[in-house]
Amino acid sequence: MSELTTFYFVRHGESEANAARRFAGRTDSPLTARGRQQAEVVADTLAGTKFDRIVATPLHRSLDTANVIAKRLGLPVEIEPDLVEIDVGDKAGAAWDEIAALPEWRDDGFVSWPNGETLEGVLTRSLRALRRLARETPGGTVLVVGHGGVTRILVSHFLGILPRLDRSPARNTNLTVLVFDGVTGRLEKVAESSHIGETH
Repeated sequence: MSELTTFYFVRHGESEANAARRFAGRTDSPLTARGRQQAEVVADTLAGTKFDRIVATPLHRSLDTANVIAKRLGLPVEIEPDLVEIDVGDKAGAAWDEIAALPEWRDDGFVSWPNGETLEGVLTRSLRALRRLARETPGGTVLVVGHGGVTRILVSHFLGILPRLDRSPARNTNLTVLVFDGVTGRLEKVAESSHIGETH
């Protein structure tokens, strides 16, 4: 069996799209002041954990959150495009309430929006990234600062429930921990948010 790699997935801090309750997708929505504060809190939470590397996506809400954590941990931030948020196509920027009222919306399932990605496409690219990171960091610990949608799909995959999606509440800067051997994975935490507190 391959050496196990431990992944800590942290959702980015609150973005302007999150605050406005809009469907961001690949839109590069920056962090709010609250989001930057959340990044500081999760950096404090992770300060006692030894990481071998920190990975973020190219979107600034991910990258800026990762940079706050990286400064605390004294590690560089690497960019991983394959873990970028789901492309929601024509629905980027739409209000959440508008999306939830559409007949094709499903609370527990994936919707591939016009000109957006499919579930299979998101899963393929995100697993490709995890396998590559595990291969490059055998026995190590990798912090991934990413996005709620992609992490939810990965969690649902490792829970064995896809195409149904896990609907654990996923607050900004929540923490999910996966132990991965390159093929199979064991989830140790899912969307843990006790560090965030009510004010964040």
